Amino acid sequence: MAESAIRAERADRATNVLLAEGTLARAEGNAEWVRSEAALWPWVGRFFWSPALDLHPTRRQSLLPGWPEDVWSDERALAHVSRYLLSAHGLLENTVTSVGAVVRDGGDSEFMLALLPQSPLARLARRIGLVLHGAAACESLTALDEDERLFLTQRVPLYWHVRVVAGDDPDATGWHVLRLLLKGQPGDVRRRFLWKTPLEPGQPAKSLPGAALLHGLVRKILKEFESPWSSLFATLRRPASQIHLRG
Repeated sequence: MAESAIRAERADRATNVLLAEGTLARAEGNAEWVRSEAALWPWVGRFFWSPALDLHPTRRQSLLPGWPEDVWSDERALAHVSRYLLSAHGLLENTVTSVGAVVRDGGDSEFMLALLPQSPLARLARRIGLVLHGAAACESLTALDEDERLFLTQRVPLYWHVRVVAGDDPDATGWHVLRLLLKGQPGDVRRRFLWKTPLEPGQPAKSLPGAALLHGLVRKILKEFESPWSSLFATLRRPASQIHLRG
């Protein structure tokens, strides 16, 4: 099946979900937006319906105490775990309403950050922290690999000229920044996002640049990522003010 046909099918599936809950009447004016963002919908579905796929390892025992470790490598088992998590936390019945809100609000950049799978999200958090603490402060990190070293010393100086912040825990600082950027999202989005983050906050930097600078830094770092994240974040999403609802 051609890529364009696959994207159209995914968009149709998302529209059918809205129809099943009676929200399509209000979303008809956004049908073009839904189709234009077809590449995003598989990640929206993963975020809302399959949280177990991206659960941070440090949260497994706190959320599911006593569950065997082999559950996390079993795709069929993870589908049941996702449903259990959503049901246990009162999120299952509100899922379609939340997806409808994505259509209404046009998928802002903070929400799209929440969509990142756990692995690239962890890499983003670490690189945010590395940039904020600066190359000199990070030189002592034994876990700094060659790609991170090149990122800090060769690529970051091209676009980041902000005073470094004190601290020696870049991972904690990066996760803290992402939590701050997501604090304005609805509760059900924040809950799912927090499941992707470490259970313990660590020792993040206490003083940070302003939100506008942090947003710009995140966009620059995401350009380092492979498809699809670089393309999904490359253009500013359609603002809510340009979405005209009916009904």
